[in-house]
Amino acid sequence: MSDWYLDNAEKLHAANPRSFFIPSEEARNGLEKGDVVRMVFALHETRDDGMSGERMWVQVEGRDGDEYYGWLTNEPAAIRDISREDTVRFKAEHVIAIYDERTEPFEDLLAYVPKRLLEDDDLQPEVVHHDPEEEERPPRDDGQKSSGWDLLVGDETEEQLDADKLTMSNLLWLMERYPAFGELVFSGAREGTWVLKDGSYVSEAQMISATDS
Repeated sequence: MSDWYLDNAEKLHAANPRSFFIPSEEARNGLEKGDVVRMVFALHETRDDGMSGERMWVQVEGRDGDEYYGWLTNEPAAIRDISREDTVRFKAEHVIAIYDERTEPFEDLLAYVPKRLLEDDDLQPEVVHHDPEEEERPPRDDGQKSSGWDLLVGDETEEQLDADKLTMSNLLWLMERYPAFGELVFSGAREGTWVLKDGSYVSEAQMISATDS
């Protein structure tokens, strides 16, 4: 028997909805040849060093019914029964990420966000702001630095804007959690304030201009 299996991404997301995000069902069911996806290759038995599996990328080669097949793009560090370029068969339920080259510039960037926004799944960042001067701050010891983005619920009191009520969170993580915000960042938006309206962000300056006219 193989020493590994593919973990179910949908169950992982259901168990940790605030921190474990996966692509939409539509995206996972619409994979095409050449797409590269990430999956959790879990070990049946945890190793002595505590490793229980690893996340690895597979390039899609085709589809057979509800099952995809592709080849492993890297050499495993912990798993012994599979090697780079071996064929892997999987389903949409196993996919935890789909490679998107657009995300690379944002992997080590941070954004300010109220703690209550992260703690309450019913809240959305109704107002987002970008200040390019914040990008000039020196990076932290871990290499991450400010993106210049702030996300707000929009009804904050002065007390809720105190430093102890805010936190810096990974920008890419926030873009995955709030897809409309992700699309705004991908669009190249900079220096300004945007308000969430009907599922997408509208420039505050544009809204004021429309009101004045």
